[in-house]
Amino acid sequence: MVLSTLHTNDAPSTITRLLNMGIESFLVTASLNLVVAQRLGRRVCTNCAAPDPDITKEQLMDMGLPADRADVRKVMKGKGCSKCGNTGHKGRVGIYEVLAITDVIKEAILNGVSSTELKQIAIEEAGFKTMRASALNQLLNGITSVSEVLRVSAAD
Repeated sequence: MVLSTLHTNDAPSTITRLLNMGIESFLVTASLNLVVAQRLGRRVCTNCAAPDPDITKEQLMDMGLPADRADVRKVMKGKGCSKCGNTGHKGRVGIYEVLAITDVIKEAILNGVSSTELKQIAIEEAGFKTMRASALNQLLNGITSVSEVLRVSAAD
């Protein structure tokens, strides 16, 4: 097993980057099993966390949450205290995107699909969760804030 680091905006873009670097598509499909993209978001300070009164259900839906999951009561924001240096944030949380290289994904790579098309295939075929979906999950668990979701993830 070999691990490597490549800087891209998301997991599907990694495939495009490898192809643009001149690696043949058959080698990419033969060599990859899994691609992980990550960002670090700031955690809401647990000492001064409180529901964010400025966030509306419509804003959460605009960020990508379905109406039935857009619960504003779960959205937290740090007020700022001595433990977090009055920032409202203390610590970091990983926001991840994991792309499994399935047979359908391999076929798509061999057919030269774009990273956007690859992402859509992965969502439909393998239940791929995007970086934004991961960040929104952390938001609804009260771990990170709306500002961090917007900072670390692109809209789907």
